Amino acid sequence: MPSYTRAQLYSGTTASVDLTTAGGALTFTLVNTKTSTAYFNIESKQTQNVIDSATIGSLSNCSVVSGSRNAGFIVDRGATATFTFTPTSNIAKENIKFIAANAHIFNVGDPDASGSFFGVNLSY
Repeated sequence: MPSYTRAQLYSGTTASVDLTTAGGALTFTLVNTKTSTAYFNIESKQTQNVIDSATIGSLSNCSVVSGSRNAGFIVDRGATATFTFTPTSNIAKENIKFIAANAHIFNVGDPDASGSFFGVNLSY
């Protein structure tokens, strides 16, 4: 089960495995640690349009807005959101990017908290 940390999503990361039709529907889980809504995107890279290569459904604790080459998710505050992502054609791992607008905290008064990330992590 691939998973991505808040720090990885803050910077943006490609998928660690190919997403294939043989794998069937994948349940994506986003855990939001913020006390406000959080934002997560699935973006197309290279030449493959990921949004045209999959269907998204069964949303829980989130909403989605999709464009021609990306899908943006708004995750409810402090919630665990899920949705299904079903590839309709094979998606090579280098053709998909995950990114989130996570908060990166810098606090010179509290070195333990400094460097922490808040927002969503991802597993599927």
